[in-house]
Amino acid sequence: MMKPSIRIPVILLGIVWLASCYEPREGCLDIEATNFDAAADNNCCCTYPELKINLLPRYDTLVWKPDTAYEYASGKWFRLKQAVFYLSAFELLQSGQSYPVSDTLAFSVWDAAGDTLQQTLTDDYVLIRRTQVKYSAGTFRPSGQFGSVRFRVGLQDAPNRIIPGLVPAGHILAPQAEQLWLGRDTGFVALKLILTRDTFSTTPPDTLVFHRPDFDNLVIQKDGIFNHESGYDMELDLTTDFREMFRDVDLSSGDKVAWKNQIWANLTTVFRVSQ
Repeated sequence: MMKPSIRIPVILLGIVWLASCYEPREGCLDIEATNFDAAADNNCCCTYPELKINLLPRYDTLVWKPDTAYEYASGKWFRLKQAVFYLSAFELLQSGQSYPVSDTLAFSVWDAAGDTLQQTLTDDYVLIRRTQVKYSAGTFRPSGQFGSVRFRVGLQDAPNRIIPGLVPAGHILAPQAEQLWLGRDTGFVALKLILTRDTFSTTPPDTLVFHRPDFDNLVIQKDGIFNHESGYDMELDLTTDFREMFRDVDLSSGDKVAWKNQIWANLTTVFRVSQ
């Protein structure tokens, strides 16, 4: 049997050995983060909640599918082949206070004289395509209940001066396959539609491009009850009803200016936001 005087040093050696084998655990100790880890020892690598947009493309009560025949007026049918548009300037309103996303990025922009300079802007631009369902507008940490969601169709003046060729690779304001940048004086397209005004296979498609100065960015505000729990992404469903977009548009007239004016006027009823 081991003597007590020998047992105690052995126990102490065991404790020292266990302590030497223990490695501090790294993790996020910020309770507002989505990867909060209460068991962590060293604070590291926090990931914060994002404002997520779930696109629900509709044509009235149907799921909108590109190049499908839809009735836009009594007895009048057409095909909407493509629809792409920029959304930006996302805000949630709570008791009269506006809360935007917190992401910023330094962009190369043109000034009024045509010189290049660096400008830090809120980085909350979203390019809506039918081929994608989920989008992130950026980091959003405020929690609680909000009464309104506000965003813009198109871009404000400052981001319209961004130089696409100098934007970081993969950013949606970099050059896109749909050719959504129209030059330094015009900036980015707000909305681009490609359609055929009837359902005949021989009818060539029409391309409608909405941009400054004829169509500046348009503010959309939708009221409701929108809840955000701290430490979790805030997800919003964005229903986009293309039937509303073409309400009172007479595609048989051939007057594209009239089409575009009516479509732009309809945009306030095209979007619904829910949670």
